Amino acid sequence: MTNTVDSETGARARTRAAIMEAALVVLGRDAQASLSDVAAAAEVGRTTLHRYFPERADLLRAVARQVAQRSLQAIERAEPHTGPVEAVLRRIVEEHLELGPILMYLYTEPVLHSDPVVVAEMTTMEEGIDEILARPDANLNPQLSRAWVRRTFWGLLYAGWETAKNGEMTRHQIVEAIMTTLTSGVYGSDSSAL
Repeated sequence: MTNTVDSETGARARTRAAIMEAALVVLGRDAQASLSDVAAAAEVGRTTLHRYFPERADLLRAVARQVAQRSLQAIERAEPHTGPVEAVLRRIVEEHLELGPILMYLYTEPVLHSDPVVVAEMTTMEEGIDEILARPDANLNPQLSRAWVRRTFWGLLYAGWETAKNGEMTRHQIVEAIMTTLTSGVYGSDSSAL
């Protein structure tokens, strides 16, 4: 399939890109959206969509690969080897806020968890965070495994995406809340009252 995508030019490439962008938005907004919904958002007929993605699973795999690539690009744009770990993680949070709804969908879509290629790409995305957490200056709590901290990081991003979707906080407040929770925990400085 990669060869087909690489060899597409002109109108075919634009149509594929329109379908992919529509799928990112539509599926991120409604996990149960039909292929007809995606086709309508892409402003193409359902038959056209099926020429590019014969089955729903084909579209989902393509979306998952694209999102994993965007996540890795977001990590690279955050300059993971420049500056203190906390600053790097803040930049990654800022870069990932836009991917929220579709990433949430990908992590909950069962079809994707049985596809070894998609699983490998999602694992590579997570390894990008692991690499940052493995830096000597990460200063992680020694009582917590790096895997726990990585999962906590993604969990906080999920909470941020949900908060943004519900309009409960501004983007700046969400970034600050994620970073405060990640670096200081949920207890205030006077936790003796607990």
